[in-house]
Amino acid sequence: MPTSFPRYPSRLQVIEYLEEYACAEQLHIRIHKRVTFVQREGNWVVGIDDGEKLRTNVVIVATGLSHTPIKPRWADETSFDGVIMHSSEYHNAAALNGRKVLVVGFGNSAGEIALECASAGLTVAMSVRGGVNVVPRELLGIPSATIAIAQRYLPSRVADGLNAPLLRLRYSDLAFLGLRLADKGPLRTMVERGRTPLIDIGTIAAIRKGDIRVFPGISSVAGSTVQFENGQSFECDAIVLATGYVPALSGLLPDIVKRFPETSRPNRGDLHPHGDGLYFCGFNPAAAGLLRQIGIEADAIACSILRRLG
Repeated sequence: MPTSFPRYPSRLQVIEYLEEYACAEQLHIRIHKRVTFVQREGNWVVGIDDGEKLRTNVVIVATGLSHTPIKPRWADETSFDGVIMHSSEYHNAAALNGRKVLVVGFGNSAGEIALECASAGLTVAMSVRGGVNVVPRELLGIPSATIAIAQRYLPSRVADGLNAPLLRLRYSDLAFLGLRLADKGPLRTMVERGRTPLIDIGTIAAIRKGDIRVFPGISSVAGSTVQFENGQSFECDAIVLATGYVPALSGLLPDIVKRFPETSRPNRGDLHPHGDGLYFCGFNPAAAGLLRQIGIEADAIACSILRRLG
C-alpha cells in the first residue's frame, strides 16, 4: 500500500488500493457474476449464474470464512416493531433510523458498530451470550498484530500465557462490566475454534462510561421489547445481528460431504486438500491479520500451481 496511507487504512483506502493493484497487474476481473457450482468433469467445470460454464485445470476458492450470514431467531420476533438486520446489511448509524439500538454479539463487527452508534448519540446496548476475549489494538504503542507476528512460532497456549498479565492489567474489570472471560486465551480460541477476539478500539471504554450497556443472551423479542436470559429487558427500535458467518461451501461444491465429511470445510492450513487442482484461500483465522495471512497463502498457492504446470 502507498506510504501515504496511515497505519490503519480506511475502507475506502483499501478499495482504492485493490482497484489500483488490479489495474497495474492487468487482472481480468468479471464482476456481477455468481459462481453456482464447481465440480470435476475431467478438468474443473465452473458454472456461472447466467448459464455459462468455464473449464479450467485449477480453481481457487477464496470465498473465505465470512460468506453466508448467521441469523439467529427468537420467540415472537416477527412481532418486533423495529428493524432486525445482520451486520452485513449495516451501513452506518444514521441509516438505522432509530434512537435505541441493540447489537447482538461481541466480535469486531459488533464492537465497532456499537461504538459507532454510541458515538452518534444513540442509546446502545449489546447482547453477549458467551465468554469473550478482548485484545487492545496496540500494547505499549505496538500493534497487537505485530506482537502476534513476533510470537507466531510459539504454541498458542504459551503465547497466551506470555500476554495474559498485560491483558489482565488492561481489562481486569470485564466481569464488573457484565462480560464473562472465555475459558481459553485469544490465540487458543482462534486456533481451536476459529473465533477472533475483539480488537478493542474504544468499545470497552464506552462500556465503562455507560455509553454502551451489556446484557446476556436474548430469550425473546416482541413489540419493542427484548427480554434477556437473566430477566432484564431493553426497549429498542433496531437490532443489529453481529453474529458472524459460515463458509457455506455446500452451495458451491456438490461433493462437499465426500471431500470434507466431518467439517464441511478444509482443515486449518490445508490449501490443497486433495491435490487435484482445487485450492482454498482465506479459510484460516490469523492473529497477525487476515489480509497478511491471505497474502502468505496466495504465494504458496501460486508456487504450487507453477509446480503443477512443470
